[in-house]
Amino acid sequence: MVGLILKDLMSIQRQIKAQAFMLIFFLFISIFMQQGLILFTLIIFIVTFQAITALTYDEQSNWDKYANTLPISKGDIILSKYILSVLLMLFGLILALPIVFIIHRFTNNWASAEFFLTFNLLVTLAFCMLALLLPIYIKFGSIKGRMFLIALCFIPSILFNLLKEYLPDITLTLSNLKQYMFFAPFAGLLILWLSSLISTAIYQRKEF
Repeated sequence: MVGLILKDLMSIQRQIKAQAFMLIFFLFISIFMQQGLILFTLIIFIVTFQAITALTYDEQSNWDKYANTLPISKGDIILSKYILSVLLMLFGLILALPIVFIIHRFTNNWASAEFFLTFNLLVTLAFCMLALLLPIYIKFGSIKGRMFLIALCFIPSILFNLLKEYLPDITLTLSNLKQYMFFAPFAGLLILWLSSLISTAIYQRKEF
C-alpha cells in the first residue's frame, strides 16, 4: 500500500510543481483582494484532485495491466488512490490554513465563525466531488471522466440560475444548518468511503 502511494506521489510531483507557480500568483491576488479564502479554495481542490491526475497517468502508461500481474489486490490499488486523496487534503490544509489566517489577521476581513462554516463546506464539497468522480474515472477512463468533470462544473450553476426562484434562501438555509456543520467533513469522509467500495467493485470487474 505504501509503495502504491509513493508511486503516485512520484508520478504527480511534476504536476504539483507546475501548479505551485499558479498558487504563488493567486497568493498575491488573495493578499491584494484581502480574501484568503480564494487561495484556500484553490489549494484544497488542486492538491485533493491530484488523485485523479494519478489515475490519468496510470491509464496513459498502462500501469493497470502491469499492476495486475503483481501480488497486489485490486482493492489495495483502488484504496491507495483514496488514501492518497485524503493525505493530500491534509497536506493542503496544513499548507493553506496558516497562510489564510495570516492574510485575515493583517486585514479587516476576519470573521472566524464564517470562516469555519466556509472551511467545513469546502472540505466536504471536495470529498463529495472525489466520491463522485473517482468511480467515473475508473469506470469510463480519463477522457469521458474529464467530460463529466466539465459538466459537473457547469450544470449545477445552470440549474441554480433556472430554479433559484423556487429555491429557499441559501444564506438562511446555511444559517439554520450552522450548528451541524462540524459534522459535515465526517459525512464527506463517509461518502468517500462508500465511493471506495463502489470503485473497488467496478475495478474488480474490469479486464486489462
